[in-house]
Amino acid sequence: MISPVITADHKRIERIAGVGSWTMDLATGQAEWSAQACRIYGFDENNNKHTYQEWESFVHPNDVAQVREILCLADMQKNSCSFQHRIINRRLEVRDINTSFEYVKDETDCATCLVGVVQDITDLVKIKSNFSRSEENMQLVFNLIPLSVYARRRNGDYLFGNHVFLAHYGITAEQLKGKNLADFVTVPEELAELRRQDAMVFDSGKKLMVTEFKQKNALGKVTYWRILKIPFTPVGESEMAMLGIAEDITLEKERVDKIVAYSSAIKERNKQLEDFSFKVSHELRGPLTIILGIAHVANLITPSSDQLSFFLDGVKSSVIEMDKVVRELNELIGERPSPAMPDEMSILPA
Repeated sequence: MISPVITADHKRIERIAGVGSWTMDLATGQAEWSAQACRIYGFDENNNKHTYQEWESFVHPNDVAQVREILCLADMQKNSCSFQHRIINRRLEVRDINTSFEYVKDETDCATCLVGVVQDITDLVKIKSNFSRSEENMQLVFNLIPLSVYARRRNGDYLFGNHVFLAHYGITAEQLKGKNLADFVTVPEELAELRRQDAMVFDSGKKLMVTEFKQKNALGKVTYWRILKIPFTPVGESEMAMLGIAEDITLEKERVDKIVAYSSAIKERNKQLEDFSFKVSHELRGPLTIILGIAHVANLITPSSDQLSFFLDGVKSSVIEMDKVVRELNELIGERPSPAMPDEMSILPA
């Protein structure tokens, strides 16, 4: 059996690192633990010789089956092994442990013993668990916000996206993993513009407000977005990423476009009315002048039959011209057009 050479410095290093070591003689099944290994399991450092069965008695009941399966596979293949599990030490504390070991073989390639290390990673597991819960809480908050929220790296790889973002592209959170901007934006012009915007954020290190960005969604519908892009550095990383917060302004855009269209239509209608009023003022003035002139002459003389017929023809022509102008006016203001006045009016003698 190989016994570890434990020096005072070795003990100090193990204690600081929280890592213990051990060796096991495969012939006897007896293992010798270092001082830090004993400390992790709650033993006095002098009580450092234990069997596999003793060690397994400390494994958390919910982890025993998994640990046995891992060790059985490693024993069959005689390979090095590393795995995480929980223990309940002699102080009845539940601790998270990482165990690693490898086989030592003799000159005939026969395994004679195991050499391993044991590390208490409870604090690290708690930190990761707290961080994971923080991420979950943050994701919950993002999913309550009625905005598209997402983050991606400089190369376009996505870190996350909330429910509004996922719905826009018609994907699930699972489908977003490992995906890039180019995987979802298939219109070349849209992709080029988004990359240009991202480059401005990363190169300047400052936030960018995009007042309007036109893009098709998963159903092919054209949508409009107001986007705020903010550079940030993810926890535990050194490279900058970008947080995007986008508001769907499609309905707002459609309302504005309708208002602009109505305004243009009103301006055009006003112009038509101005043109028509100018036209009416001239086209009505002529017939009215003729009628007034005929009436004035008729009052001054006693017309003969021929003269009366001439006067009536003039009045009829003028009235027809006035009727034409009135019908054009009705059409312009949207009323049902009146029937055209006949050339021969029954109320006037031939």
